[in-house]
Amino acid sequence: MTLRKKITGLVLLVVLALAGWGWLDYRSWRALGPGGVPYNLAGWAQVTWMRLGAHDPFDMSLFAGQIGTAHDMAVLGRLPTRAGSRPHVDPHPIPHRQTDQHGDEQARVALKALFDREVAGHPDLLHYQKSHFEQRNDAIWLREPQEGNPAARAQGEIAHIHPSDGSMHMTLGPSDAKNVIDARWGELHTLAGANDRLPATYVMLYSPRDDDERAVIEQILRAAVRYAAGDR
Repeated sequence: MTLRKKITGLVLLVVLALAGWGWLDYRSWRALGPGGVPYNLAGWAQVTWMRLGAHDPFDMSLFAGQIGTAHDMAVLGRLPTRAGSRPHVDPHPIPHRQTDQHGDEQARVALKALFDREVAGHPDLLHYQKSHFEQRNDAIWLREPQEGNPAARAQGEIAHIHPSDGSMHMTLGPSDAKNVIDARWGELHTLAGANDRLPATYVMLYSPRDDDERAVIEQILRAAVRYAAGDR
């Protein structure tokens, strides 16, 4: 066999391997359901490119220097440690989803009611609007985000639920984000702080599995609202 044929054969094997990986990865991505990009091959290609810029979801170095500063509003007290291991989170950054340890349907209904109560309790401050990030699900927004406000980078969006798995995304203050991650209630989005859209403290909260876990999520949601609202 000539050298040229060997090289051609090797290239063909590499192409076939990449095609096989791409097909399996595309099917895995599709199984997550729709997110903030087109739910087709173009969307998958976009997300695959984004994965090159993804970082460790437990690396807090991007905001570590902000902890304890004048702009850090620490609202949460010491959180209990979440029981058990962390759920598995799919490596695709969009949609960002956990693939196990989901709360059941009743738990998700109760979680939505928790968000509803928070909005209803602050009608002058909060409202529901389609998520800037998810583009399909409603999110809690500030009615009037001010320039320099922590929520301004996210255009006023504070938090949203993912109906498919019961997980959530929230923007927290630096100290509160560290508190949540250290106590195993969540992790950073793998693109948090990587662009102008996602704040460095953009956190995924894991799906609550029972009433006790939902009570902790309620504390964290209130902390997210207070951080976004600033002194108001």
